[in-house]
Amino acid sequence: MNLGVILNRVFRINDNPLFHFINEHKEDIDQLAILIPIEDMSDVNKVKQQYYYDVAGSFIEELKQYNIQPFIIPYNKLEELCYNLELTHVLMAKDIMSYNKEENDYPHISAKLKQQKIKIISRRVNHYLQPSVTFNKQHEPYKVFTSFYKANRDKIVKKPTYNYKLNDISSLCVKGENKTEITFSSDKDLEQQSIKAWQAFLKNDIGYYASNRDDVAQAYVSGMSIDLAYGLLDITMVMNDLLDDYPNDEENYEAYIRELMFREFYYVLMTQFPETAHQSFNEKYRKLNWSYSKANFKAWTEGKTGFPLVDAAMRKLNRTGHMHNRLRMVVSQFLTKDLFIDWTWGEAYFKKYLIDYDNASNVHGWQWSASTGTDAVPYFRMFNPSTQGERFDKNAYFIKEELPIFDDVPAKYIHHPMSYVERLKKDYEIELGKDYPKELVDHKASRDYVMTKFKNVGK
Repeated sequence: MNLGVILNRVFRINDNPLFHFINEHKEDIDQLAILIPIEDMSDVNKVKQQYYYDVAGSFIEELKQYNIQPFIIPYNKLEELCYNLELTHVLMAKDIMSYNKEENDYPHISAKLKQQKIKIISRRVNHYLQPSVTFNKQHEPYKVFTSFYKANRDKIVKKPTYNYKLNDISSLCVKGENKTEITFSSDKDLEQQSIKAWQAFLKNDIGYYASNRDDVAQAYVSGMSIDLAYGLLDITMVMNDLLDDYPNDEENYEAYIRELMFREFYYVLMTQFPETAHQSFNEKYRKLNWSYSKANFKAWTEGKTGFPLVDAAMRKLNRTGHMHNRLRMVVSQFLTKDLFIDWTWGEAYFKKYLIDYDNASNVHGWQWSASTGTDAVPYFRMFNPSTQGERFDKNAYFIKEELPIFDDVPAKYIHHPMSYVERLKKDYEIELGKDYPKELVDHKASRDYVMTKFKNVGK
């Protein structure tokens, strides 16, 4: 067979199931083409765009060390390239959820290539569980995470690693070229950096994970979401590592495995209910009459709501492309509850800025906060952004990093600035409404409004 292998967002040399497949079937391969279609990132934040190019460049440079020169093309040229190379088969990942555009995903690309009579070979490369094996006794997907977790936790077991040598594979490869206008180069091995960072997390910070993972001022999280979004690390390898050391610290290791199971849960839901990428999972709430205030949305995106924890989180996102998971819950609840703005607006903004964007986790995370999703937070449970600051940034260290105007201000003033208007002006020369925004909305009034809207939906 003439085989093409699509490696976008499977940017790793090690533990790569696509390379493993090639090795297992190399006797059947007459010609092998390594394909790296490049996503159109023109509509995303520059920081995210550059990170994608850097990871792709690092992977391309590593392939060259094994004398593998891939075909690098824009996605809209992929079908033409496959035709010109006379490919009979294409091997690709079927479970990646981090593409910038839907038309780059497995269902869309495989359908187009099948029209050319190309046979598609798919493999799961980015998730641990095959969706169909996770279903309940009625052969339906679980819609409550706790039930999903209990039913599928025993499927997390030690698995064998992949066995292949790239030097053997390279002899099959035809020489490709870069047909994009982008120059890919990197002096960093980002895959190895990710492996080292993961090992360091296991050696040090995972011991504090269960108790401190929600502390937004400290780095007790792994950063794994980025590695998985770009395929820098293999999820099977990650689970194997966790199981190896599990007996030494069950509480923290189980807490981490549980978070990875959340990722699996949302992935399964997205495969079974793809329409929820654009509309509420709960059909009842598709009738909600959201606010579409562009002014309020702009204030939220710019970190100018007058609620310091929300503003600090949004400013860091805009600047770095990163946001702590706890802060994602805080800012998404603020947008959908305090401002009562359609969750799809926030989801689209995160997609544009988050370096670790994952469609399934992002969509269902937003629907959790908006109370429109499966197993979502009840609409009457609404985060108070000021209280969240007191709980998860007690000393306002994180807030001060992003809002230096509060550098010398005590934390209690920062978390409740409207209660200390005169003190802030007199002692710290901070005038609310001038030097820092006044609160955009009254939280209690917003809560009352949300309760009414949800209770009366459809009436």
